[in-house]
Amino acid sequence: MSKYKKKNEREVDESQENFKYGITNVYSSERTRQRKSKLEQFLKMKAFSYNPETDYEFENNISIGLIDNKCTDCQALKYKNEPTGLCCVNEKIKLPVPRSPVEPLLSFLMGNTSDSKEFKNNIRKYNSCFQMTSFGSNRKKEPRYNTTFRIQGQIYHRIGSLLPVDNNPSFLQIYFLGDNELEVERRCTVFPIIIKNIVSSLQKLLHEYNVLIKIFKNSLEKMPSGEHKIILTADKIPAGQHERRYNLPTSKEIAVIISGNKYNNHDIILEKRNQELKTISETHKSYDALQYPLMFWQGED
Repeated sequence: MSKYKKKNEREVDESQENFKYGITNVYSSERTRQRKSKLEQFLKMKAFSYNPETDYEFENNISIGLIDNKCTDCQALKYKNEPTGLCCVNEKIKLPVPRSPVEPLLSFLMGNTSDSKEFKNNIRKYNSCFQMTSFGSNRKKEPRYNTTFRIQGQIYHRIGSLLPVDNNPSFLQIYFLGDNELEVERRCTVFPIIIKNIVSSLQKLLHEYNVLIKIFKNSLEKMPSGEHKIILTADKIPAGQHERRYNLPTSKEIAVIISGNKYNNHDIILEKRNQELKTISETHKSYDALQYPLMFWQGED
């Protein structure tokens, strides 16, 4: 009898120990979950509260490593923990290889001269002084210092008329001043920080190679009256044609001059002289080329 009693006592003791162990594990798991939750909240605040005095190189909790993992299919560089297929969906998406920039853009991007360093340090400003459309958004501003660009609502690009109503040309209108030196002066007036000789050389490149600028100039010269409009058609590819034939558009493919309102809602409509700004459809094939002329320096789709 005592033998069975001792066995039962041992079983009870083991059961109690297991119960205590289980409770301890539950508490431990809960504490771990709480710590992770606090860490996530901390990192979230770190991400949206940039402090210029903090050396983030030594913040181990927010280290994501180097962007040195190369996709075996498309050769895109990714971070270590990014999922496979994120870039090209395992080679299902194939993009044409972009043409290497011509001079002087190539030297500005790849060189080590003072002009090259100046250009790369202020590349957004140099692009802005050549962009043909304006960028708009409802930006959400934080009360403290913050380098994160946050918006609330929609991003939109707008375009004006080819010629200014007043004597203050901007964006696309600067391309039609008719004098290279006047163009450079105007761009440097709008963006006084940029270097004049860099602007001049990039301006020459765009006038020589950018198809959209050539189309606008040619169409403007042929406009019979101020009542006519230049239409950049939204159709991406004519029926039955291969898309890569149309990476570099020609005037007959994308631009027409009309009088009246016979155009598609997604087309870009340019008037000769008007104060109204028109919002461009984000699906239009020239949406990016108009906003980022130094990236799409040929005006390609």
